[in-house]
Parts: sequence; structure tokens; C-alpha cells
Amino acid sequence: MVDRPRTDIVLGLLREPDGHVWAEVRPNDKHLAGLRAFPGGKRLDGETARAALVRELDEEIGIRVQRARRVITLNWDYPDRHLRLIGFEVTAWTGRPRSVEGQVLLAEPLDRDARGDWLAAMPPANRGLVNALVLPRCLAITPPLGADGLTAWQAGIESRLHSLPAPMLVNLRPGSAAANADLPWPALARAVLAAGHWPVVNPPGDRSWPEGLDPRVGLHLNHGRLLSMAAEDVREKQARGHLVSAAVHDHTTLERAVELAVDLVTVSPLRQTATHPGVSGMGWAAFAGLAAAASMPVYALGGVGPDDLTRVWRRGGFGVAAISAFW
Repeated sequence: MVDRPRTDIVLGLLREPDGHVWAEVRPNDKHLAGLRAFPGGKRLDGETARAALVRELDEEIGIRVQRARRVITLNWDYPDRHLRLIGFEVTAWTGRPRSVEGQVLLAEPLDRDARGDWLAAMPPANRGLVNALVLPRCLAITPPLGADGLTAWQAGIESRLHSLPAPMLVNLRPGSAAANADLPWPALARAVLAAGHWPVVNPPGDRSWPEGLDPRVGLHLNHGRLLSMAAEDVREKQARGHLVSAAVHDHTTLERAVELAVDLVTVSPLRQTATHPGVSGMGWAAFAGLAAAASMPVYALGGVGPDDLTRVWRRGGFGVAAISAFW
């Protein structure tokens, strides 16, 4: 790979109490003219990311940051340069955002329903930033289908959904025991949605995703689908509104997920787990290395739960995924 100069870009993701998020429209004389962008700019040499954020938002939209939290750091390659996008969710500031540099500013709702409109109006590099403002921090993976059969498995999931703190991502993974089962995907997805969560279907083995799903239903790429799925097929699903996630275990699978531009990845196994007793965990250092190379939100999976969120954030991750911690 040809070395490219790296530029750190700090971005303010300004969220109003009513859920509206601020963006600017790039001027006609700038790169990516006409598209939306989050306000911010380059980090100067010797400047901390936080200091750069404060300076840029003062210079660009005339506000003074009071409360901001770093929520995601993403990497993005252009032919001539490499960008590291450092996104801060800003929830308190003084002054009202205004056009200091003549740019058009707007504030619009950004939630799961509006996600597609925002993505269509922004450069591809911003996909991970938009998702970081929308996605829950916790991802519950269902237990595998047991000896009691499909009906009991479905009933067990549906009975637990309303006790999970909403909203959460819920990865519906019946496991290899369901390889030949006629799975009720639409009914499962409706139950998850009705409980206030975000369903993600994960068929066993090499089975394809079911057709005709509600666009609010996410689609998961297991190892086999990650390696075999064509990028245009992933884009087509995303264009319909589906969230696409992928399972990542090393740099090779992460590079494939980046190539496909999926919306989020689970990185596993962080630690050894009861469900995979013979597989040793990669540890925090390896997890941090993968998170640093990602271009989308990264969820730690394997021996972690909500109590580990702070550890995950400190190592560049976005959230946690688990089975036993939620079921």
C-alpha cells in the first residue's frame, strides 16, 4: 500500500435536546460541494483533539463547547490522503450555531427513521459518524436453538425482549442447529421492533437473507457471507434502508468489512467464553488495533457486557455485544 499523508479531522456532532442534529452544506467551491458535512476541521500539530474541536467550532459556527464526548474515530482513505475522522458528540454549548464562513447551516432530526436521508446527503466517509449517532451501544445476540425446538426458542426470545433495556440491537442468530428449519423471520423481526429494539437477522451457515423484510430490519454477514458477498449486493441492501453488520475476527476480515462498507462490526473473541471454550481471546491490545483500523462502529464480543463499555470506549470501540450478558 502506498503511504499517504494522514490528516486528523475533528468533527462536532451537535445534538439539540429535541434530537435535531446540526450540519452544514459544503459550498460550491469546496471538495464534495453540495453535500452535508458535520462542522469541524483539521487538528493542528501539537493540539489535542478536544482543543481542536473547541477552536474549530468557535471559528466555523461561532459556539463555545461546554460538554462533548468523543464517540468514534474512523479511518478513511482517498487516493491522495488518509483521513482520521474524530467525532465528538456535543450536547451543551453557548451561543447559537451561525454561518461564520458563509456556509449554509441546518438542524434536522437524526434517528433510525431519518438515517437513510442523512446518509444519502453526506459523503461515504461520514457513514460511520451518522451510524454512531443512531446506533445503540449494546447488541444482544440470541442464544442458539436448543433441544426444545424452534417454537420454544422463539417463545423464549419474545418473552425476554421487553425486559431488555430499549433500544438495543438484537441479532437473531438461531445457530447451526437451525440449518434446515423454516425460520419465522418476519414474525421475529416484528416482535423485536414492537419491543423498541433494532432487529438484525442472522441465518445459519450459508443460507441467504430472507426476502421482503421490513427495511428497519438489519442484515448480518457471518464469516461465510462476509467473504462471499459482493459489494454491490451490500450497497443494494443498504439503499433499501437495511443496516448491514459483519463478524470480524482479525485484520483480514476487517479489511473485507471495510471494503464492503458495512455499517458496524462485531470483533471477537475478546475473551474466552463458555460458548466457545476452546477458542482463546485476542485480548484488549489486539481489539484496540482492530478498532483503530475500522471505518465503522466496532462492538466488542466475547466475555464482555454493559459493565465493560468504559473499557471498550477507552480502546476505540463503540459498544458491546453479548449472549449471556443479556439472556
